[in-house]
Amino acid sequence: MRLPESQWDMPLDYETFAEVGAGVGHGGVVMFDDSVDMAEQARFSMEFCKVESCGKCTPCRIGSTRGVEVIDRIRANDNREANLTLLHDLCETVVDGSLCAMGGMTPFPVQSALKHFPDDFQRAANGDRS
Repeated sequence: MRLPESQWDMPLDYETFAEVGAGVGHGGVVMFDDSVDMAEQARFSMEFCKVESCGKCTPCRIGSTRGVEVIDRIRANDNREANLTLLHDLCETVVDGSLCAMGGMTPFPVQSALKHFPDDFQRAANGDRS
């Protein structure tokens, strides 16, 4: 199968999304216009998991908490490059180590934002580049 040019150029089904490393999730699709700060949306994803975690597994319970903190440090330009590396590693750990789908899929929006909107992680929380 020829890989699509973008996520908009592919059928909305589990098999196609899985082939390109994307996910349909629980059947929901969220769209934003170009004014949305995707680093903030990545933070929201981690914070949602932090609040909703059952606490049973460490990668989800602690990983989501650390994820919020790391994204906050990135947005504060506190050792940004090292924290971006840490965020990538943290996402992999949470995906690989969580016991349930919620924990295991929490990093997907973060990883997608890092991949497709890296410039949003180069801006401070107030929108200024720093």
